[in-house]
Amino acid sequence: MAKCLVLLNPRAGTLKDLREEAGSKDPADLVGQAFRRAGKEVDVRMAPPRDLGAVLDELGRGDDHEEIIVGGGDGSLSRSLGRLLATGKVFGVLPFGTMNLLARDLGVPAEMDEAIRALSRAEPTRIDLAAINGRPFHSISGLGFFTQMARAREAARGLQGLGRYAAFGYAAFRAFFRSGRSRYQLVIDGAPVKVEATAVLVTNNAFGDGSWRRERLDRGEIEVIVAHAGGWRDRFRLGAQVLTGGWRSNRLIEIFEARTAVVEKTRRTRVWVATDGELTRERCPVVYETMPGAARMLRPAPEASMSRP
Repeated sequence: MAKCLVLLNPRAGTLKDLREEAGSKDPADLVGQAFRRAGKEVDVRMAPPRDLGAVLDELGRGDDHEEIIVGGGDGSLSRSLGRLLATGKVFGVLPFGTMNLLARDLGVPAEMDEAIRALSRAEPTRIDLAAINGRPFHSISGLGFFTQMARAREAARGLQGLGRYAAFGYAAFRAFFRSGRSRYQLVIDGAPVKVEATAVLVTNNAFGDGSWRRERLDRGEIEVIVAHAGGWRDRFRLGAQVLTGGWRSNRLIEIFEARTAVVEKTRRTRVWVATDGELTRERCPVVYETMPGAARMLRPAPEASMSRP
């Protein structure tokens, strides 16, 4: 059996909930016990975001763990992708965040015990990543509305008594009214395109129309989704379709399939970009590239993930 290290982000939403439910019990012990019940021996450590990089750097120097599982949200995994790839080890994700986009697409169940059972039987598989300015990410990266969304989520985290999903709704509502229109210069696989848009989103492989899930993680392409500027009624309709389906056919949406994309905001040397839920300040132009088959990740067999949400 492969030796496995589990790194838990103590700030992850699910882990906070587990800590409240467990009382005096150590959440790391509870996670370790759940893995052992599933038949997998693991070494479980708490690794706050500020320490995660140092822990992974140490693993690249003779550590004998063959697998690494990161317990956190999309951002926890995305921040550590570069170092995870550098270890050369198989890695997986335990979905402890709000959206858990990659975990869902890999077929990892949302409920903790079911996720642990599925990961305990999972096999390594090759999946694509994408890169922003040379840094890997796993799902989505966006400018405009998406940066406002990330900033509003950070603000919502400080509101007392507001749950994770309520905070997400608050962030979306606030971002909707704060997002303006911007001029972008795009270069899609070498072809220049100028747009005036409220958002530009780049996804690692294509997401579905209503589910925001990817059927495949190995197509070796990115999608560039442009939400052209429109009146507030058009934007409100588009926002509703993002939640319920039909957004691909909305007249404000233009989609490009590509292997490389360059995004430049007019008269800006740096721009805010939200990538896998994490907000960063990026130098212009922002360069996106595909990374086909770049990651070896634990992917549960279909029968192990029947309880997907």
